[in-house]
Amino acid sequence: MEAIVIEVKSEADVKFWLNLAKKTGTRAKSINTENIEDSRLAGLIEKGMKTKSVSRQSVMDKE
Repeated sequence: MEAIVIEVKSEADVKFWLNLAKKTGTRAKSINTENIEDSRLAGLIEKGMKTKSVSRQSVMDKE
């Protein structure tokens, strides 16, 4: 399975893309890009919590 991400600025555009996906039989959902960034950061923090030390530079490089 593969996924694509389309970032839009308006609710109307969200509805357009979701309707298009529905018409083509494709599964789609709307998510906030801030949630993606928060989830990614949380994953990096969890990974860092499992090590004894993490350099500041390695954390900054992940951005």
